[in-house]
Amino acid sequence: MELASDFRQLCHGISFSEHEPAPMLRLRQAANWRTEYLEPNRVLSLEIGDLKFCLGYVTMNKDGSRNTLPCPKTKALRTGTQCDRCRRMDQTKFMHHFHKTGEAPEGLRKYLEQPHFLYIASFAHGVTKVGTTSTQSKWSRLAQQGAVIARYVARASDGAAIRILEDLVTEHVGLSQQVRQKSKIKGLSSWELDYAQLDAINSEAAERSREFLGSQRGLDTYGVELRDELWQQPSFAKPVIEAWDSRSLHAWSSALPGSTVNLRIRGVLGQSILADSGENTTLRLLDAAELKTRSVAVIEQHGDFKEEQSALF
Repeated sequence: MELASDFRQLCHGISFSEHEPAPMLRLRQAANWRTEYLEPNRVLSLEIGDLKFCLGYVTMNKDGSRNTLPCPKTKALRTGTQCDRCRRMDQTKFMHHFHKTGEAPEGLRKYLEQPHFLYIASFAHGVTKVGTTSTQSKWSRLAQQGAVIARYVARASDGAAIRILEDLVTEHVGLSQQVRQKSKIKGLSSWELDYAQLDAINSEAAERSREFLGSQRGLDTYGVELRDELWQQPSFAKPVIEAWDSRSLHAWSSALPGSTVNLRIRGVLGQSILADSGENTTLRLLDAAELKTRSVAVIEQHGDFKEEQSALF
């Protein structure tokens, strides 16, 4: 299904930058981008569309920078974030297989030439993954993923070398490369672990990964150096982690698509927003990944709202 899109403001999710004061809800209407800063204590309403739409595709410039282009036909989706046509045109798809095939556009090759890092990230339900990030997104990559604890375990001279290490750690240490967003949200509101337990899990997985990599010969010829560096969690994520650790966080109980939600922002962790209805009301976690690909209108509000009723009570 194809629909006219000039009037539709689609959500591209929450993005992060060390140089910005707060996480940013990124919205796009045709060629115009809009940024809504998710500062603590901001009070707003979100009018969320029911349908999902293709968010377009990415092309790479010769200097390694990116262009995010809108879907030419703004196709409606059932799943995912791209239609088949945009998925085929997206040049970042070569990134995950370049170390095996050697195939990539010039701009992506430029991006992959910079140093990259290997990290071990853990999430609230205890699932731990291995991942890679470039120098320019070293901090923001983990912020965007919503890691509760993470450690960098290696640095390589380029992106191809670091992805070889990623595959080796998956194969020999047993760490996956993906964690589903819904499981991250469920872990934060199910209270299976606390922060100290999760830190021990992450530390042990990072140590096993370093020990394995350290046993491999010839890493220095690929510009690889082992590291033991703790990722610094952003301040705006700490209220979410503290609420999870103290078991005072509850899941957002009502469906988001096709609804209007009122919230006072208390913190942001990855693609989730911690919110309440005012002082001494229940802390709830909204899965902002549900906003991505949908039309979203942001309306500034003042004062407190009537507290959402949870299915828990």
